Amino acid sequence: MPDETKVVRPRPSKPREAESWNGALASQQAVVRWTQAVFALTQEITEFTQHRLQEDMAAWFELAACRSGEQAMECQQRFASKAAQQYSDEITKLTRMVTSLAWPESREQPRAEV
Repeated sequence: MPDETKVVRPRPSKPREAESWNGALASQQAVVRWTQAVFALTQEITEFTQHRLQEDMAAWFELAACRSGEQAMECQQRFASKAAQQYSDEITKLTRMVTSLAWPESREQPRAEV
């Protein structure tokens, strides 16, 4: 997907037409930004899911190699701890991505009132 979309706009003959063109151009640019952001979110979720499935499969092989209940418990604890951390990190990353979609011009987002 291209990083920038070039839009060629003809010169309007009247001021009212200029306003219409500016509005249409702003709408087109907003749709392009939104589409790029949704694509990035989809790609991020897909990559994370692939990575987690590989981690899950590796954990099953490690669990199958355990020779005692204690080993199996330690294996499961490592898996759960690592998975929880990765899911937490991913939620933080996705939240930032969605927030930047909602407020693209500003790094500072509005704060929720308490």
